[in-house]
Amino acid sequence: MATPNSSLRGNDSDDCYGVMCNCWLSLDYMALDMATFIFYIIFLVVGLIENIIVIWINWRMKESKKESNLYVFNMAVADMGALLFVPFRMIEALYNYHWIWGNFMCKFLSFFYFVNLYSSIFFLACLSVDGYVSLRYPFQAQGSRDRQIRRMVCVCVWAVALLLSLPEFVYTELHGSVYLYCYADGMLTWYVINTVTLVFGFIIPLPVIVVSNVFTARAVKASSNAESRRTCKITYAYIIVFLLCWSPFYTLLFLSLIDELFHCVVIQLLYFFYDFVECLTFSHCIINPILYNFMHKDFRCHLAANVVKYMPKQYVKQDDDVSISSDTKHIVVIT
Repeated sequence: MATPNSSLRGNDSDDCYGVMCNCWLSLDYMALDMATFIFYIIFLVVGLIENIIVIWINWRMKESKKESNLYVFNMAVADMGALLFVPFRMIEALYNYHWIWGNFMCKFLSFFYFVNLYSSIFFLACLSVDGYVSLRYPFQAQGSRDRQIRRMVCVCVWAVALLLSLPEFVYTELHGSVYLYCYADGMLTWYVINTVTLVFGFIIPLPVIVVSNVFTARAVKASSNAESRRTCKITYAYIIVFLLCWSPFYTLLFLSLIDELFHCVVIQLLYFFYDFVECLTFSHCIINPILYNFMHKDFRCHLAANVVKYMPKQYVKQDDDVSISSDTKHIVVIT
């Protein structure tokens, strides 16, 4: 949603007077909004295709004895939910971030966006921890008790995400007279909400994801075969991708919380790039399906088998070896 500093945007005057000249920057908001709109289109189209495929395949694999793919399925649902928010954000960018859908949609969409933001990050953390636990205790991780634990964890993740997002629904409102902007009411409320987002969306999940994946990579590195080396690289890629997707946004979010310490020119640049950097966070909706699904052989085999299953028989060669037994396991971290 728009920040309380939305009044910084869209000043079309070419003149400045007195002390305002000290903060004057000629920034092309229209060009930035168009770039933001184009990125949103890419994330929406590609992300929807990828996540629909991931949800479809993981749903068909729900009977698998190994249920770590339960986290993958829920993460894809969260990413899909985030993508459903994108069309509203695209139109908002075209309207210079003026809100046109009324107060209830302002509250609900903000709440909906943060539910999916939190849950997607939390499921990434769950995947990281589960990958290490499954590696260290492979037989225990296959038991029915552990499958029940995974299901309970998924329910708790969604519940916590809903709880953390409730302030967005309560305090987010429309502001302005001629042009309406959607953001949390009151600077104190805005600071509290964004601090909670920073802590629970980045500061807490980051060490969990980093430590778990580093331990996993070190554990598989002991094996000298080529597959283990590949798995080790993919595991480190989990950390790198998380940092690339989320670090820029949360860095700007942190800087916005202490913006009173900066010169007014720095503040103007901060909020100039804020919405664009927030847009780039949706790249995780494209990268997650690739990294956690398409890069793994088991998922590709299931995908090929299901695609062939629905193809007309005249297009399928009889000697195609794409069938997969029902007990094939979808391994998320260690393949």
